[in-house]
Amino acid sequence: MDTNKDRFPLLRKILKAIGLPAEAVDDIVERILDWLSTKEVPAAGFTALPFKLRDDFLSPAEISFYQVLRVTVGARALVFTKINLADLFFVATGDHRQNRALANRVDRKHVDFLICDLKTLRPIVALELDDRSHNRTDRKSRDELVEGVFAAAGLPLHRVPAKTGYAPQEIEALLSSYLQPILTAPTPTPTNPILSVPELPQSEILSASAPVSSPDCPKCGSPMSLRTAKTGANAGGKFWGCPNFPRCRSVLPFQSA
Repeated sequence: MDTNKDRFPLLRKILKAIGLPAEAVDDIVERILDWLSTKEVPAAGFTALPFKLRDDFLSPAEISFYQVLRVTVGARALVFTKINLADLFFVATGDHRQNRALANRVDRKHVDFLICDLKTLRPIVALELDDRSHNRTDRKSRDELVEGVFAAAGLPLHRVPAKTGYAPQEIEALLSSYLQPILTAPTPTPTNPILSVPELPQSEILSASAPVSSPDCPKCGSPMSLRTAKTGANAGGKFWGCPNFPRCRSVLPFQSA
């Protein structure tokens, strides 16, 4: 039976010969197949687009875990399912080609459950529900990559074995350290020079100018750009802004010599 893993055997050999891992090779082949499919069958050729709603958005085990997770979390946070890693993370190597290559490795992967702050929707912790498929060699390789991405970005990821039922006490014990600070901590007052763009009026439009001895972004490490606020209370004031905005919203105050 023809599968995607049987397609383009020569291309696969070449890509593996230059050192690409099997996972990256699969991603490249899938992208080629996607591109060919759009060329072969343009959407405009259909009187009605042939899409149907899937019945397996969540598996029975995922639904069972989600229901317990939702009740356990309650009004303390929000629970999202099947979040694409490309919507959570970005790459900041300073090299566009490397950024694209690394991004390609994760943009077709997702995390099963993501718990976010109720007010800011900032991700707090992610959960993966592991069934027996995670024992396969290819899945282990995928899991190692995903774990590495979460660790590099500083977002906690926990793996939960899939089973027929879950006790709310178990989930509470796993998540209490992440949810308790949300309930008890007062709204922080900035005590350091690192600000975030949401603290500025949304109407402020930023303009970039040539940086002079630009500092590195404290969050992602990219060289920061010197910017000027055009409107609002800080109109005319300069500050260092991360070039990866809005994916990274870090700013630093600018002090003229």
